[in-house]
Amino acid sequence: MSLNNYHQFCYKRLGRFAERKVNEKLNAALASAHMDVRGAAYIAFLLMTSLLVFVVSFVAFVSFLVVLVFVVHVAVDIFLVVVFLVLPAILFGATYGIGLFLPSSKAKARKKNIDVNLAYAVNFISAMSSAGITPTEVFKSLSKQEIYGEVKEEAAWIYRDVAMLGSDIITSIRSNIERTPSQRFKEFLQGTVVTVSSGGSLKTYFVAKGDQYMRENRQMQKQRIESLGIMAESYVTAAVAGVLMLLIVIPLMMIISVVSGSLSPSGFQEQMMLMYIIVFVLIPIIHFGFAFVIKSMANG
Repeated sequence: MSLNNYHQFCYKRLGRFAERKVNEKLNAALASAHMDVRGAAYIAFLLMTSLLVFVVSFVAFVSFLVVLVFVVHVAVDIFLVVVFLVLPAILFGATYGIGLFLPSSKAKARKKNIDVNLAYAVNFISAMSSAGITPTEVFKSLSKQEIYGEVKEEAAWIYRDVAMLGSDIITSIRSNIERTPSQRFKEFLQGTVVTVSSGGSLKTYFVAKGDQYMRENRQMQKQRIESLGIMAESYVTAAVAGVLMLLIVIPLMMIISVVSGSLSPSGFQEQMMLMYIIVFVLIPIIHFGFAFVIKSMANG
């Protein structure tokens, strides 16, 4: 990937320092995420961006304090001053930390997408192989199939090594084994290399792996449906029946206490505050929590 002017400026200024901060974990994450950039250039970009965030936020916060004190004549507490001076450092750390986490996050997202589409992509590969097409042409055809998501990108990188870098198909597959984030796809490629190296039948291997992945997909879908069924029962119990019980029992107890005269005005206010917390805080948290968990299970 050609670096833009900003990336080049960052590397010229911070490249030497960034070279000492690069590790194999970051390089592997960048390769798995298909972020085609060297680790040192990425670290230099992160450091420069984080420094810019620090400087801009520091100037903005100090200017805001100056306006408050000398223009608006507002008495500013010392604690607020300390917070405003510490926030730029927090923003610097957050920007740098998020940037370091981004490659591994993208790699994990790619892994999920590859695992979801792998069974269907392998069936496509086995169908192409059954027609007597060479592995190079198989991966070339797969690299044009948008329906297979990130598997298509993996195939494109394999074919790129063959077509542009002059590698043979086995070397290209081995290179992709090192950078793919999906363990299942890695095992599939390793099996392909072993089959070719031992003189086995790729057609038989691809068909067998396609059947295996389809069986595994059905089992995973069955487990996921069962888990979603359990979550649905839990949702009905906790978020519907439980909340309704609270909304019925608490006001009923308040009415009984008011009628009997055992509830003081301050106690009534406390009970009302409890109702507000349940309605405006607890119920939304429960629903958003269940929505997040169910979405994670559905996408996983």
